[in-house]
Amino acid sequence: MEKPALQQVIVLQVKVVYCLLAAFALSIIALLDYLKQEQEFALVAASFSALLVVYASYLLLRRKKRTAPYVEWTLTILLGFFTVFGMQQETYVAQWVYFFPIYVFFLFPFNMANYITLTYSAVIFLVVLNNFDSYVRLQLLFTYTACYAFSLVYALVNERSNMMLSNLINTDPLTQVYNEHQFHHNMTKEITRADRQRTGLVLIAIRLPTTWQELKAEEYENRIANAGHRLQTNIREFDTCYRLNSDDFIILLPNSSREDGENLCEEILSRISKSRHATQNKFFIKMATYRPEDDSFSLLKRATSQFEESN
Repeated sequence: MEKPALQQVIVLQVKVVYCLLAAFALSIIALLDYLKQEQEFALVAASFSALLVVYASYLLLRRKKRTAPYVEWTLTILLGFFTVFGMQQETYVAQWVYFFPIYVFFLFPFNMANYITLTYSAVIFLVVLNNFDSYVRLQLLFTYTACYAFSLVYALVNERSNMMLSNLINTDPLTQVYNEHQFHHNMTKEITRADRQRTGLVLIAIRLPTTWQELKAEEYENRIANAGHRLQTNIREFDTCYRLNSDDFIILLPNSSREDGENLCEEILSRISKSRHATQNKFFIKMATYRPEDDSFSLLKRATSQFEESN
């Protein structure tokens, strides 16, 4: 399984576990409400518990990623309306507001969840001021603020972890340049931009010296890491370097002409080939420019196929 697919599976499993745990907690609340003869609140808690179980099953069964989080929005709106209007009818509903920020920060991306909880917090603040006495008011606002702060810190830590995981997935661990998966992802965006702005796009392919194939594994990896570092330090600020699964390196030059590509090829070749044994460490460099009919795979194939043609 590829690393991006593995990340999606991990995130999916965590969401499913969270939904099942929340559903279990809500089922306990429903049971307690039923024992207290609070049938209406027991029914609401049981309904939310059942919806979370259905949602967890849906996450496990779905195969394609949805374009918009309709289910998450539906559950969030239902919970929001229940707490806001329910608190005005029965103070017992106030305990549900503590669940809202944790729920939202878990199901939505950080920025979106932050906007939702800030809006919800402003509404809840007004509802609490208008419907509770001063003692209960302070207790509710303090507990809600504590839950909100906990959710916010959790979301910040989770966002940082996701960024680190994304860098780990999209970066080649040996050379610290981007990997082939990230190349196709970025290339698709650059092709769209080039078509929209009608600018040039150049791809430079670098093949390692053939004599390196005879080296021991450790020495071979050391030289690849060194080559990746030299390429990364000798490209322009807005260019990006990638290592393919075949150990070839690719440099993507957005908003560039063929002349820009040729100049960079000469500059790179002169800098990375400086060695006491230049004939044994000869890099091969080829270049391809973007055509309107190209996609990331065809342009990459056209660039790398020139190595075989020159043999």
